[in-house]
Amino acid sequence: MLPSRPRDRDPRTPGSGSDTSGPRLGSLGEDLAAAWLSARGFRIEGRNVRTSRGEIDLLARRRRLWVAVEVKTRRRHPAPERTVHDIQLSRVRAALRALAPRLHPAPRSLRVDVIAVQIRFDRTADIFLFPGTPTAWPP
Repeated sequence: MLPSRPRDRDPRTPGSGSDTSGPRLGSLGEDLAAAWLSARGFRIEGRNVRTSRGEIDLLARRRRLWVAVEVKTRRRHPAPERTVHDIQLSRVRAALRALAPRLHPAPRSLRVDVIAVQIRFDRTADIFLFPGTPTAWPP
């Protein structure tokens, strides 16, 4: 289980209710998470990056720290981060390690984060970051 973290509120309006269901909801959450990370100095290098080991929702970097981000977006769930399971994080971690030798600039450390996006009834979003522990690279 992920620990609780302080939240930041994104005042943007995510869209109408019809735009926030199924795959559209996930895409909206990824858009909001990418903007949130960019505002904090991260560069988004990839979205929905697929490898033989798994998929990375967002691939971001700050200098030579590369971060694979699993984004969970929910409208009616009080804690979207609780829907991320260890097996999912293991796949994301494996996908990031598989990509690491091809990343440029070469990574000094790798990290897997979870971002939970909670779409509120007033059509704003709360964004929660659950940072992982950086791992030195190469191992």
